[in-house]
Amino acid sequence: MIKPEQCERLTRKARKTLEACGLGVAADLLLSSSRWGIRLDVSTLDEYRRTGNSRVGGHPDLSSEMEWPLTQEGVPMTFLAQLNLVDLSPYTPNDGRGTLPERGMLYFFIGADEPAYPIEHRVIFEPSAHNLTRREPEGDTALDGGPFVAHSVTVLPNLEFPTYAYTDANALDELSPTKSGTDEAVTETNLVDRYLEFESNWNHPSTLNWGGMFGYPDGQHSDAEHRALSQIVLGEEYGYNEQACEKKLTAHYGGDEERTWQELSDMLLLLKIDTHDAIGFQWWDCGELQFFIRRSDLEAGRFDQTYCSLYSS
Repeated sequence: MIKPEQCERLTRKARKTLEACGLGVAADLLLSSSRWGIRLDVSTLDEYRRTGNSRVGGHPDLSSEMEWPLTQEGVPMTFLAQLNLVDLSPYTPNDGRGTLPERGMLYFFIGADEPAYPIEHRVIFEPSAHNLTRREPEGDTALDGGPFVAHSVTVLPNLEFPTYAYTDANALDELSPTKSGTDEAVTETNLVDRYLEFESNWNHPSTLNWGGMFGYPDGQHSDAEHRALSQIVLGEEYGYNEQACEKKLTAHYGGDEERTWQELSDMLLLLKIDTHDAIGFQWWDCGELQFFIRRSDLEAGRFDQTYCSLYSS
């Protein structure tokens, strides 16, 4: 888990940056809605000098028993990343949002990325990072553009703030100074605009960053968890209506509305993968690939119960 001193250091840095951006009056509100997670950056090009390291792009290191995952049409899925859980364990959230196994490998594969959701995929957990062999698929894979350029991965602790869709604009607006005068004056005192600029810079601090775990998904609407839970639990695609989805979920849970809200709250962003030129990732129009998992499934190691979607502006 993230060490307390790392949490304190990142929190102090965030508060100082918020104040510098003119958001000091909202610092407590914004920090209370931030999420601890894991930041994933590219390091050097991976030349496959060792196996079992955390890698994005290229080809995976698999055990002899593991078969390459195939789409429903029998086409090899495209490998995206392998994460050595020993690398992740020092930075898993200490707020209960993400409980990963302490050892082993986590692999991410996908099929074609159209339609944007649900995307056919596989998340595979291998309990051991030993006795692995670099493997290449037999023939072309399902996703255009692969194989991607292999990079070693740097893992860092992360304090992530709400993205656009998850920003509490009303609460920020109430904290804004009284608006009066010209439109220009209104713009100068608008905390929402200031926050969105801060969020963009804070959550995307470097071109090295290609992904993250347990933070917030990008999007225009805060319904990513509804889409994921509807598919995983009900086995049906989300109908773009949060209230209708919640009614179906509540009926599934025997009329228990509290259970529905808890399950939505416990839907975790297991991994998000950003568009990244050096690796070769291009999710439609500079979008983001997102993998979700229920907290109960994560804790039980049920990585076959996941959901994958793509957001593009």
